[in-house]
Amino acid sequence: MLDTDIKKQIQSISSVPSHDEKQILAVRGFMDLFQFSRVGLYFYSTLSKIGEGILRIDKQGVSSLQEWREDVRNMPPIYSAIQERKPKHVDSQSIHQLPIKYTNGMTTEILVVPISYSSHVVGYACMGSTDSFTVRDSLLHSLGVYGQHLGQIFGEDDYPGNSKRLSRREIEVLQKMSWGESTKVMAASLGISEFTVQDYVRSAIRKLEVFNRVQGVAEALRRGIIQ
Repeated sequence: MLDTDIKKQIQSISSVPSHDEKQILAVRGFMDLFQFSRVGLYFYSTLSKIGEGILRIDKQGVSSLQEWREDVRNMPPIYSAIQERKPKHVDSQSIHQLPIKYTNGMTTEILVVPISYSSHVVGYACMGSTDSFTVRDSLLHSLGVYGQHLGQIFGEDDYPGNSKRLSRREIEVLQKMSWGESTKVMAASLGISEFTVQDYVRSAIRKLEVFNRVQGVAEALRRGIIQ
């Protein structure tokens, strides 16, 4: 039954054109399918090993995690899930290895689910509940299946056709970054959300094989992609 529900959720996410809405539906899927009360979604860079917050949903609603930026190598439970590319149960014995902001308001255990596309981990989700919950192998398996489906959706959005070719939007964002525009200003001028701007920035950085925005702009200038 759960496999059927997962397929329906994935179909629902795939049918939505907006990248922002896909992210929200993806997080809501963790809540609706698996009964978690708080879920955070994060982008992961295989180059820098940095995890960047995207959004969180809990009983208060949807909130941005765009200020969250952590080296996952300093968070062994999350790094382990990413390296092994399978969901991990972070119990009360190891939860202290995570920053309190990852666990605040939840019980003394959480789950980490990597989101993979092809051979790359493109993100991860952290989830828990204000109530106690039981972690069974069947739950971990189903979470892994859902994470793989999400990876296919988001990976195809980030890597359309030629994975190294920058999209028109990615080039626009790089150009605006070179002018010193902030994420908020870019979002307003392009008519998209700040979440989406962040996605274009991350995707461009990944395709240019650099580690941050400054290097991304410099590399784009060097290649003549922007002026």
